[in-house]
Amino acid sequence: MKKIFYIGIILGLLTACQENEMSDFDCTGAVYFQINPSDWNDLTDSVPYSFAGKEVTEQTLNLQVNLMGDPSNYDRKIRLVVDREKTTAEAGVHYRALEDFYILPKNAHNVQIPVTLLQGDPRLKKEFFRLTLKLEASDDLQPGLTNRIVTKVLIADMYMKPTYWDQLHVWGDYSAKKHSLLLEQFGVDFPVTLDEFYDDYNLWSARANIISQYVEENYPVLDENNQPIEPWFQK
Repeated sequence: MKKIFYIGIILGLLTACQENEMSDFDCTGAVYFQINPSDWNDLTDSVPYSFAGKEVTEQTLNLQVNLMGDPSNYDRKIRLVVDREKTTAEAGVHYRALEDFYILPKNAHNVQIPVTLLQGDPRLKKEFFRLTLKLEASDDLQPGLTNRIVTKVLIADMYMKPTYWDQLHVWGDYSAKKHSLLLEQFGVDFPVTLDEFYDDYNLWSARANIISQYVEENYPVLDENNQPIEPWFQK
């Protein structure tokens, strides 16, 4: 199975080269997103961010863009644009306008591109807004792997269930109230990716235990639907 997977990756790279054969482009000049920096094989294409429970008015997310091929001995421009047809977020309201170009430094294999999100729109407390970003051709670099040239940032000011929640076993059923207790007691939010969660699994397990104990000692703690949260942690 792994052999088939890796063959698929190789074919994808070759296809990306062929798709961009116009002009004199080769595989040293293509870029693509890697949303989960710790796992190249993770095809996650969206990043949720909520301002709920955080005392900030803006937040900068860093999106990793990788180079396909060898680095050069000079800086090169990356062009990142908003796909307006697939975006509901508004520039200046939900995010700061993007730069015309971003720089991939010389000798670099990747770069972190900052995207600044803005809090303040009261609509964020009732719905999320989508910012869809797309890599386009610049004078120096072409878009690379076709399934990794678009990413979505989901912006809200309400508690958002992590995309990987159903794969967790130490936190029980999701509720916005349980989510808020995490921020109230520890001042941190859940990681963006499951890999990041498991990198600090013992810490997250300990936090789940502490909050479960809090729920038990202060029973009933009611969730957003006015239902009691049951203690869930199994020692």
